[in-house]
Amino acid sequence: MEENDKNTQQNPETEESNAARRLRMLGQDSDDAQDDEPLEIDRWGNFWYHHKWKVLVISFFTVVLGVAVMQFAGQQNPDVYVIYGGPLYITPNENQKFCDAVESLCPDYNGDGKTYVQLNDMVFMTENQLNEMIAANEESGEDVAYDRLSNAQVQERFTYEIFGGEASICILAEEQYEEVYGSGGFLPLAEIFGEDAIPEGAVDDCGVRLNETKFWKFYGTAEMFPEDAVIALRRVSTMSALTGKSRAEKQHAVSMDVFKNIMNYEYPEGYVEPDEEPAETEMP
Repeated sequence: MEENDKNTQQNPETEESNAARRLRMLGQDSDDAQDDEPLEIDRWGNFWYHHKWKVLVISFFTVVLGVAVMQFAGQQNPDVYVIYGGPLYITPNENQKFCDAVESLCPDYNGDGKTYVQLNDMVFMTENQLNEMIAANEESGEDVAYDRLSNAQVQERFTYEIFGGEASICILAEEQYEEVYGSGGFLPLAEIFGEDAIPEGAVDDCGVRLNETKFWKFYGTAEMFPEDAVIALRRVSTMSALTGKSRAEKQHAVSMDVFKNIMNYEYPEGYVEPDEEPAETEMP
């Protein structure tokens, strides 16, 4: 027994463990055993490699949907639409002031708890207005470039809106008004107010000079709309048969009420029209 222990101590390499013996019989060495250790798997990297396009597409549509929901949630639902067409540019501040003035005459028709008027302004020139502007600039020696293509595009959009859009109350420079009037686009004043109650300032059987109305004399500014601007009520949209006749007729009835309120506006008590103010007497 002692002799065997002595031989083992003298020749430790002769003692072979079961694990070493197994590796030798399988033809592997100790280095191979280290290689057999479990590998760490990058699960996220593996997932990204196989599903990255799905993740990107889903993320894209999630962002788009989120933006759409936010815009819809913050979107106002107008009670009344008004359209402007003419050569003068309207600033956002002027637009808001006009809408605020009309809102003072406009009940909450859609029942959403607030009154909101939307003015769609379309700035463009007729061919005659454009030629007059070019001639005036040439006479004064000014060199002004004008984008005819952009002007034509706005004019085309205006034509669609005036006959197929939601706005029924129209404020147009005289030449723009005459083009629509010639196409029979406006409702006669007699059908709105009666033959014996035509508003003051009427330019024909359909339109009224805006700056001659008490509403505009009280609320308006001379710089906002063209001096020759005409206000009129459009007929029911010719596109209503396609977009919903009942809804279009209801919206038109609301616009007619507001149009009447504008035409029948009376000054607040105690207000004196500027051109009717008594002359100041000189102090002795």
